[in-house]
Amino acid sequence: MTFFRIPFLLGFLPFFLAAQEFQVDDVIHPIVAKLPAPKVVAGFGKGFMAISTSSEEAARHVEQGMAQLNSSWDFEAYRHFVEAAKLDPDCLMAYWGITMSLAGSQHEFFAERKHAVDRMLDLIEWAQREGVEKWTEIERAYAQAAGRLLTEGAYAAGDTFKLIATKFPNDVQARLFSKFLRRDGFDEFGKARLGQQRASEAILKILEENPENLAVMSFWVTSQTEGPLKSAQLRENVLPVARKLVRLHSDYAPFYLMLAHAEAHSGNAALAIQAAQKAAAFYEKYMEEQKVTVFDCEGWVRAKLYLVNLHEVKGEHGKAVELARELAKVKITKERVFSRGAGLLLWEGRTAGARIMMGQSHKSKFYEGQKIMELLPEEQWFKEESFAIYYRDCLAFYLGIRVAISVKDIKNGQELYVKFVERVSAFTARKEVAQKTSTYSNWRRASRTLGLAGYELKGMLAALEREPTRSSAVNWFRGAIDRQHWSANLLPPSVGYPMELRLGDFYMSKGEIKKAGKIYRAGLEVRPNHLETLKGYQRALAKLGKTEDAAILARRIEAVSR
Repeated sequence: MTFFRIPFLLGFLPFFLAAQEFQVDDVIHPIVAKLPAPKVVAGFGKGFMAISTSSEEAARHVEQGMAQLNSSWDFEAYRHFVEAAKLDPDCLMAYWGITMSLAGSQHEFFAERKHAVDRMLDLIEWAQREGVEKWTEIERAYAQAAGRLLTEGAYAAGDTFKLIATKFPNDVQARLFSKFLRRDGFDEFGKARLGQQRASEAILKILEENPENLAVMSFWVTSQTEGPLKSAQLRENVLPVARKLVRLHSDYAPFYLMLAHAEAHSGNAALAIQAAQKAAAFYEKYMEEQKVTVFDCEGWVRAKLYLVNLHEVKGEHGKAVELARELAKVKITKERVFSRGAGLLLWEGRTAGARIMMGQSHKSKFYEGQKIMELLPEEQWFKEESFAIYYRDCLAFYLGIRVAISVKDIKNGQELYVKFVERVSAFTARKEVAQKTSTYSNWRRASRTLGLAGYELKGMLAALEREPTRSSAVNWFRGAIDRQHWSANLLPPSVGYPMELRLGDFYMSKGEIKKAGKIYRAGLEVRPNHLETLKGYQRALAKLGKTEDAAILARRIEAVSR
């Protein structure tokens, strides 16, 4: 679409009865008000709709905000839309953008979003009342879609964007939103539902029609980070696009984060580490230059979490622990506890050290995992504001049970397991309250992790028993396999090793080598880089007399270990 801007007609008075009390500062959070103007990224935002505004610069910031939305950098998108509103308080799309970039659940910018919605509606109502065509039909439709998103949900907003896309087929952004917002997710086993499949196919088609459009490329990659795509699909359809994005914009942090995610899931651990390191470095540069804190730069936390995960997967345990301790020591101020960055630090950063110890076997590692979660005082867990402290306590019990298992203390392990289940039950019972918070996605991920851990522990305890109880470990480990979840939203898996490793090790202990080999191989489909699973598979192949296959796998192990 050829880009152009629509100036205001002369003679319109600059303002409206219902909006006379409005001040632009109402939509600007005090944290953002203190920051400099956001940086304009060359080449971003091309191909969007015309923006009705009296300011060329305001239109450029709207372009930039829309592009940032497509790469899932909502905070930076919000800053650009705010800048547009400051330059032109009557710019409808600026308030649309603020609404969309702050469209999540209850959060610390909730009041600013409400003011933006009110302003957006006031502008439209004034124009209707006065009978003037101040904004284009497509802009008014976008505003309607944003309103439906907040009041009726994603699917209703998707329907409105579908109508826009039908009437304005050249509007790529409406086509993308119409498909994305009407997806229906994945079932409990990670299989894409029909609506999810159709959304992915449709977005891929849009990409094929617009292979050089940065907005479409970044939208495609981010849309594919939420589900359990097989490594072959990622390597074929997603990884080339992620690599292309960093070639086109070699200093843009979100593109490196996307690349780290795609490389990791494609089995390229070393390349994923390189991408995550660059992402972290560029986010740090951004924070320094723009005077932004980690509370508003969740991408930095995600990049660091990926580094923790990847170093552990590659067997570089010392590096993983060092990074996990770094995250666990980041202090959070009470006034920012509801920020997205603080939420990730509480739920993911401070528990990363405990979760990487889940793949270890010596009791000293489990004690170390508990101590990492104790690096900051109790008040830093904000018990009154967050459920993260209960997740921490459940993980601490998990590690305590692993201590008992490591020394084959079945009785103590079983007693602790009962208490673990009680705590997990109390944690999951908070679902209704958690759904109303800005950290519900963190709570849900934690719940899945604990559910998986319960089956894993039960299997490990059963494996210490005599027959026939010992054989029941197979069913528990299979239950854990069914419950292991994929990494989504540009986060690594919460547990770095596949549950197939547990079952494979159990089969090996029983001398069922063929079964062990098969299950190790299945585990590598889930976690293609995991060193211990690779080693387990290589041992099974060697015992089965498949020397050539074992030798090939030995070379792969060496490559992953580098």
